[in-house]
Amino acid sequence: MSKPVLRCFPFGGVGEFGKNMMVYAIDDDAVIVDCGMGFPEPGQHGVDIVVPDISALDELGLKIHALLLTHGHEDHIGGLPHLLPKLGLPVYGTEVTLALVKGKLSERGYKGDLRVLPEDGSTIDVGPFKVEGVPVTHSIMDAVSVAIHTVLGVIIHTGDFKFDPAPIDGRATAIHRFSQLGDAGVLILASDSTNATRSGSGASERVVGPALKQAVIQCKGKVVVTTFASNMFRIQQIIDAAVACGRRVAVAGRSLERNMGITETLGRLNVPAGTLVDIKQTEGVPADKLLIIATGSQGESRAALARLAYDRFTGIKLGPDDLVIFSSSNIPGNERVIAGLYNHIYRRGARIKHAGQAPLHVSGHAQAHELKMMMQLTRPKYFYPVHGEFRNLIEHRDLAVATGIPFDHTIIAENGHSIEADETSLGLGAEFHAGAVFVDGDSRDEIDGFVLRDRRVLAEDGMISVTVLLSQHEGKLLSEPELVARGVLHDDVSEEVLAAAAHALRSFLENMDKELLADQDAAKEEVRLFLRRWCKKNIGRRPMVLPMIVAI
Repeated sequence: MSKPVLRCFPFGGVGEFGKNMMVYAIDDDAVIVDCGMGFPEPGQHGVDIVVPDISALDELGLKIHALLLTHGHEDHIGGLPHLLPKLGLPVYGTEVTLALVKGKLSERGYKGDLRVLPEDGSTIDVGPFKVEGVPVTHSIMDAVSVAIHTVLGVIIHTGDFKFDPAPIDGRATAIHRFSQLGDAGVLILASDSTNATRSGSGASERVVGPALKQAVIQCKGKVVVTTFASNMFRIQQIIDAAVACGRRVAVAGRSLERNMGITETLGRLNVPAGTLVDIKQTEGVPADKLLIIATGSQGESRAALARLAYDRFTGIKLGPDDLVIFSSSNIPGNERVIAGLYNHIYRRGARIKHAGQAPLHVSGHAQAHELKMMMQLTRPKYFYPVHGEFRNLIEHRDLAVATGIPFDHTIIAENGHSIEADETSLGLGAEFHAGAVFVDGDSRDEIDGFVLRDRRVLAEDGMISVTVLLSQHEGKLLSEPELVARGVLHDDVSEEVLAAAAHALRSFLENMDKELLADQDAAKEEVRLFLRRWCKKNIGRRPMVLPMIVAI
């Protein structure tokens, strides 16, 4: 009988930030951990979100028993509404995580089979595995690491975590349980690499509260605080600061309202009676008695903060004496947009405070010292850095080696490259397809690479539409072709260039074989190719050409 083998298939989140999804298999029995979403890159025009491409699952020949969730951030659950109906698996998660998932699925009219993942040291049977959630602190409630007990030992997938010595809700990272799992024998530790490049340990979430309160006390006008909509620990501290300073609280942003409603219903958010005021009914509240919690910390154009900054928020205007607090970090790539938002806030006369000036934000991810601590607690046989770009993975592996894990017991394998491990060896396995599915707009339709290609052409080279009038029976041109350009030429030269292009196209069509010209489909393609080549030669561009042949 052959020895059992562990195989790991990273479908997302390894070598990138976002759309986290990992498949763990012992022989052919498997579970999926997380099913997240990511955001489009420059050039992916009109794409709303990006989710993992799971088409290769059919080819792997695995019997997948369940989908296990570490926590409720979008980069870990955002793919569920799009992929769970295809997978049809039971989903295990903790209380707040499942409540967030339920809300997301209901928007798609899908219920799903949602089950509670124990986090008290007990396990549940999932296929041939025993599975448990191990409590960890993060910037969202009820985060866990997933521990999968197998015949080869325990697989620990940390998810996002940190060691917060004084968590807001008193739910600390279960150091003792990680140590017990280390005693039982951890086969592989797949650990969060997000902050592997940052030395030391991160500060406690609790340090933010006093800084928020101090900033609010000093403000003579209204206060607007923006943060991540899922961070209810931060929301609780913002509410506490407002109450301590005698201010009412208004909420601007649907995601904030939804998440606060979920956690308040679960008894996990404490909002004293009389504190909240509807954002549409703040006219009677004096500016120095009002605090607004707003979405849009990353400069999202349609979020509440951007509308305030552009003076487009009905009923509320920023002005002198007002303060906007950014209780958040800048997601890499958003710096320019956020800087622009700062400028618009200052144009309104308001002032800004951010985490660079006071401890108004702390990271929810473990830094180098904490990452080493996780390794020392679990003492894994093999180490696999996940959740991060390539540089994060390499830095994290270096930390593992410095902690005493042999170099050949560590591995770097990005999305689409499986790994294999047994009791005696660790190595790279077969490659598999692990691309992305692009989800477009409010319709949430999937789009393919051809659509993206067309959008890229439109964005870079513009479009020309051309109408050609033909005599149906004679295959003869009846008038000069009409050309209309968008995003191709400057106004001052466009008429001359388009006239020249129309004249050249007419000459081309008049010399074309009459039979070919009478075939509308063939004529369309000839017109398209001719104009593309003419534009490349004469104006150095290859615009999209939309030909219309009208036969009379």
